[in-house]
Amino acid sequence: MQIDRCICTQQTFGELLVRAHVDGLSLDQLIDDTRAGTACTMCRPYVCRAYRTGATVFHEVLNYDDEPAPTADDSTVVRRLPGG
Repeated sequence: MQIDRCICTQQTFGELLVRAHVDGLSLDQLIDDTRAGTACTMCRPYVCRAYRTGATVFHEVLNYDDEPAPTADDSTVVRRLPGG
């Protein structure tokens, strides 16, 4: 199984990270602006993990208990993207 996108918005986690990087968005701002993780909410832990780690493809099922709450340090992954 490969999980690489928010099905509700049809945005890949890679596209979301680029958007966060280009626009300098916090995780909360990214979710508010793109609505990723807000419809069915099943991808919310993936959006959080992608933002926190930079991973854009997942092969395991995540739930809210698998992903820690975001911290101020989580923005560092966005700054590490190409061009950051």
